[in-house]
Amino acid sequence: MLTSILFKIIRNLPLNFIYIISNFVYFLIFKVLRYRLDVVKKNISLSNLNLNSYSRYRTIKNFYKYFTDLYLESIKMDSFSKSDFEKRFTINNIELLNKYFKQGQSVVFMCSHYSGYEWCACLPYFIKHNFLAVYTPVKNKYINDFMKKSRSRHGLALISRYDALKKISILEKKNKKPHLYGLVADQSPQIRTNNYWSKFLGVKVPVFTGSERIAKKYDLPVVYGKMKKIKRGYYSLEFKLIVENPNNYKDFEITEKYLRLVENQLHEDPHPYLWTHNRFKHMDKAPKD
Repeated sequence: MLTSILFKIIRNLPLNFIYIISNFVYFLIFKVLRYRLDVVKKNISLSNLNLNSYSRYRTIKNFYKYFTDLYLESIKMDSFSKSDFEKRFTINNIELLNKYFKQGQSVVFMCSHYSGYEWCACLPYFIKHNFLAVYTPVKNKYINDFMKKSRSRHGLALISRYDALKKISILEKKNKKPHLYGLVADQSPQIRTNNYWSKFLGVKVPVFTGSERIAKKYDLPVVYGKMKKIKRGYYSLEFKLIVENPNNYKDFEITEKYLRLVENQLHEDPHPYLWTHNRFKHMDKAPKD
């Protein structure tokens, strides 16, 4: 009940006022509650970002500012119109997707928990493909239902990662309007379901390979979404080709290309990333080289 009330209040507030609230929430979770601060510090210290103590502190501080902004924005976006998104979200290299749409091809879209990734919900306003995003359902039923309903308002269809392969198989067999299949693949899978390990930011971790498997099974081009925060409440997305013919590549080569693209962004600017996720929790279970 409380969550429902808070969400309704936030979605109806002006964005500038929401940022005032965000400033307070930032202070609360960073300075007072120290929300997952131990995880954030551990992740950044283990990463090969080569930050000195001052740069680490600045990165952590700026991360929490970014973190609170992003999640309050994601609630507020439920009330956004198409014109709101067109004002605040810019897409570069849309021609890449349009080329595949003209060819009747679906596309695998790989992005990461970097910068304004939640803003990808507005992509249906900009692209010709049907947009279907694979997500992990959250335990809180209200939040999960809110997220699905909010995203569908803007034309995005969400599908549980547990049903993704079956759903995509049905869509590709129908061979109607091409789809953009969005997958965020930089989190840590469960050990029992993982069959591939790679180094990410210098640490050996288990890696999701579903995007690559989907691309190879249906012979779909794979693109990367390079997100960038322009300023508070303004973001851009650039489509970058990873591979056009996935079956010309060895197993896990596409996944490796994706990981390097994510790493490059983190080395450029490490703060707008989901550092609260315990990304390296399985490092002690990594197989020996």
